[in-house]
Amino acid sequence: MRIFAAALALALLPGAVLAQNGKAVLTLRDAVALAVRNSPAALAAEQDIIIARQRVHEARFMAMPQFALSGSLNRVNLEYPAVLGSELGNRYIDPSAGNEFYSMRAEALQPLYTGGKNTNTLKLAKTAHNQAKVNFDTVRADAALAAKKVFYTLLYQRRLSAAAAGWAARGNDLAGAVQKDAFEALEADMLLAALADQARQAERGSAAAFTDLRRVLNKEPGWQGDIEGEFAVLPVETAAGTSLVTAMEARSELKSEIYKAQMDDIAVNMAMVRRYPTIYLGASYDVNSYKFSSLAEENDRSSNWLASVSIHFPLSYDIWTQVQQRKAQRRQGELKRAELQDQIRFEIISAHKEAAFWQEEAEKLRSEFEKARAAYEKAARAARPSMPALRAMSALCSLEGKYLQAVYSQLLARIRLEWAQGRDFAN
Repeated sequence: MRIFAAALALALLPGAVLAQNGKAVLTLRDAVALAVRNSPAALAAEQDIIIARQRVHEARFMAMPQFALSGSLNRVNLEYPAVLGSELGNRYIDPSAGNEFYSMRAEALQPLYTGGKNTNTLKLAKTAHNQAKVNFDTVRADAALAAKKVFYTLLYQRRLSAAAAGWAARGNDLAGAVQKDAFEALEADMLLAALADQARQAERGSAAAFTDLRRVLNKEPGWQGDIEGEFAVLPVETAAGTSLVTAMEARSELKSEIYKAQMDDIAVNMAMVRRYPTIYLGASYDVNSYKFSSLAEENDRSSNWLASVSIHFPLSYDIWTQVQQRKAQRRQGELKRAELQDQIRFEIISAHKEAAFWQEEAEKLRSEFEKARAAYEKAARAARPSMPALRAMSALCSLEGKYLQAVYSQLLARIRLEWAQGRDFAN
């Protein structure tokens, strides 16, 4: 049943297909969606949003009237009057009243003026909620970057493995048809061993990349899905200046720091609020009796009510020290934001230059490889098998490996640029 549910979920992903053997075949978009959905860090950040949202509700409740209902049963043996503690209702009991005392109380407390404490607390909670949402976006972006890296790594290793295995097979056939002396036979064995080693290393890299894919997608070790995609250069047509503007608008880390700046401003205001008085309006109504049955009888019970306005003036030595600390923390935040902006600029410029370099390098190596391969095929048809042909084949294998490495480097630079600007390219 679990296998059926997993296959159904994968089939519902955009672009996901099922191979004839029942394995899920994922495109790049599918892999990114699954990695983001299954990321433990993203799931934890999503819970942070829920926590922050509930704190916003709690901050709103602070401005609302607070109600309390209480009741007590007291059995006493007093030689002189006593006052119950706050947990028991702050009640005065006279020893001449009897051994039992029953009471019920209803209380209401409404803050009239808190110097801006409640307002600033609500602003702080809302800002923290917004910051939690952008932190969630940051974690999602990191998960997407990891999925893209492992996806292209697997495509690269498979392409490299197939190329190396193909050249190794052709090399074995060619070496068997070459007339050679002892040293040429030794050289041929060394060339074939190098081709076989490249094929083995590429196969090992492909297996490691598939293991990383399972890890990034948070799949069990026995998961047997697969991927499909085109391993080719994806040109970067956006200028570095445009990416910089996009990053300043879309980069979630920068948004988080902006919300942090708002929180620092609120923290300064809350530190200054401690200088202001707080005013509360309170009311209570008590019903007391010395028999439990008398609580319902108006003539056999006593009742009290009161209403009061309370004003509290704080006199604290550390008010200004707290204000100075919050101002220093705000300045630290400003410096951190400036540092983050410089870091983002460096990341974008560096990734853009690297993508442009490897794009040009891949095109040049592709042209050289295709030209050399065409010349080799033409010469192979016209000449008999020889050691120079085997050497040329080994050189062609190395040249194709360099070309594939350039394509891989360009794709990695492109996805780093997408991550650095905070938004994927359209193409």
